[in-house]
Amino acid sequence: MAAMAPTVEVTEKIAVRTVQNEDIDALCDIEQKCFATDKLSKRRMRFYVTASHAEFVVATEQERILGYGLLLLRRGTQLTRLYSIAVVPEARGKGVAQSLVAELEKRALLRGKRFMRLEVSEDNSGAINLYQRLGFQQFGIYNEYYEDKSDAIRMQKVLSFPSVSEVVDVYPWYQQTTEFTCGPAALMMALAYLDKNYPMRQLSELEIWRRATTIFMTSGHGGCHPIGLALAANDAGFTAEVWVNRALPLFADGVRSQHKKDIISVVEDAFLQEATGKGVAVKHSEWKIEQVEEALLQGAAVLCLISTYAFDKQKAPHWVTVTAADERCFYIHDPDPTTFEDQAVEYQHIPVAREDFGRLASYGKRKVRTVVVIHPV
Repeated sequence: MAAMAPTVEVTEKIAVRTVQNEDIDALCDIEQKCFATDKLSKRRMRFYVTASHAEFVVATEQERILGYGLLLLRRGTQLTRLYSIAVVPEARGKGVAQSLVAELEKRALLRGKRFMRLEVSEDNSGAINLYQRLGFQQFGIYNEYYEDKSDAIRMQKVLSFPSVSEVVDVYPWYQQTTEFTCGPAALMMALAYLDKNYPMRQLSELEIWRRATTIFMTSGHGGCHPIGLALAANDAGFTAEVWVNRALPLFADGVRSQHKKDIISVVEDAFLQEATGKGVAVKHSEWKIEQVEEALLQGAAVLCLISTYAFDKQKAPHWVTVTAADERCFYIHDPDPTTFEDQAVEYQHIPVAREDFGRLASYGKRKVRTVVVIHPV
């Protein structure tokens, strides 16, 4: 259940508190008054009242509800998303929206979250000005984001400390089109970052998977091997190297069948032999996150194998693209958007605290830690 907080006094008349089930009808009325499209349904509102990844608050004046704010939080990161905020027209100008945002910021900090993001229609100049006054800065745009096909401006606020890394929206993002192609999707984002003309398309995604797959994985189709991805980058004309802390095979422990283990070993050995022949470096060491940061500073693109346990408790191997680093966080593009009840949370430039990133970048009982570093042409 979402963390409960005491009532917070805003003025002598206005207070902010946690949403209760009995508030839902009033909130639906506010939703109808404030939005022509993209409305939250009553079912969705009831879900968020008790959702563990949400903070849902209302502003009241003499027991009358004037508005609400809904904040979503992403597991395993310092990121939150101001998903929706609404104030009844007759209460605007009283500071209700500012009070709702201020309370959600406090709750985010209590939950260990340092970043708040939101989307706002590019036509809503009043809301944009408000968010700018509250300290939000634009960092990107979503084209045709709303039901009416209008664009949304993306804004972010650092809640307790400034970030020395300017997270920009020019790092391309691609959503994997199958459940097993996170590696190709992560690689395509990296290559498109290094070469603006590199095409990110499904055919390329599938071709890379065929090039880099281990054939088998814990279940279903095989995932992509770091050396296989480095070879795919090499095929595309880039210089790539692999950093890995364990001897091959890396992924045989994830399957029970001895036959599958043998196949994986054959594939991994073939990858290593080909990499040696083509001059694709495979460096065995307990690499440190500071080395990843240095590679980023030198202009390289970095893919990292993580365990999804911090995000979804599934302990699955998953490839992401590391987009930036600063003194407190690493930032990643996740090609597979995490969803809660069909509502996407956040998946671009996800801030992960440095100490958490070190733990995130470790998979399986053997604690395999591997990255693919791709250098500019």
